[in-house]
Amino acid sequence: MKGMGGVLAMFTKKEAENKFPKSSQNIDQNIDLKYSKAQFAESRQLSRIEKDILAAVLLEKETYMIEEAEQHIKQFMNGEAQ
Repeated sequence: MKGMGGVLAMFTKKEAENKFPKSSQNIDQNIDLKYSKAQFAESRQLSRIEKDILAAVLLEKETYMIEEAEQHIKQFMNGEAQ
């Protein structure tokens, strides 16, 4: 079974990482920023799967803070989405 470490690593659950790190500058300005579903779809910070999840669960006419979008992704991945 030489070389199986890489294969097993694919199947281990990793801790969710923050896809949108806050810079030390403008932290106060970033607190209330909200983004549309279309803006999340264009984000370079999200993987294709994360974009697909948000496309399915976010509403077109609403805006969301980054933390809200991350929560929607986590809920979906945990099977809590409705």
